[in-house]
Amino acid sequence: MNICISVDPLRRSARLSKWSDKWVAPVCFAVGLLMVASPSVVEGQASGPERENWTLGIAAGVFKYEPSADEGFPIFVARADRPISKWVRFVAATSYTRPEIQTNAQNMFDPTLPAEHTNLFTVTLGFQLKWAAGRLEPYVGISGGYFGRYDGDSMGRRFGRSTFQFPLGIRLWATNNIGVRAEYRFDEDSHEVVTHSDSEMTAGVFWTF
Repeated sequence: MNICISVDPLRRSARLSKWSDKWVAPVCFAVGLLMVASPSVVEGQASGPERENWTLGIAAGVFKYEPSADEGFPIFVARADRPISKWVRFVAATSYTRPEIQTNAQNMFDPTLPAEHTNLFTVTLGFQLKWAAGRLEPYVGISGGYFGRYDGDSMGRRFGRSTFQFPLGIRLWATNNIGVRAEYRFDEDSHEVVTHSDSEMTAGVFWTF
């Protein structure tokens, strides 16, 4: 009797375990701040700083890239934003992720090809509609900007195209100057031949100065 064990699921499980270790720490930190802030939420204190200041934030999470069969890869994000009215916020952001790809000459996913690493960058500007409920602040938005892909090998693809992103998230102010944020973002990244529908889930901290 022959017993066969598939290597690919085991390899994929090991990769996901390794990647998850990279963003567990920031998520745990965000949860810790949520616990610290929870008494203020219950009391229904005012949300955020009283004046319209710039806010900086960093986050980490999981990015699902279509040319990688939507497998999850770690992504790191930095954002700066500023309220421009009671309901609207201006946002500038950049992100980086390094997924493994299996794409053919038409830049489509092909599981029969060997996996190779690539580097993905985005730089975007956009607006968010926000609504404050005590220290909780749900928001939705739209952003547009630059998407760059740079394959690791010398013969790989290197190109920049447009991207449109649609975030849906929630903020929680721990104090008037610091808080945590969780977000899901749907990306439409234009490539050389087709438009890929990608997504990211991130959590992180932000502070106002």
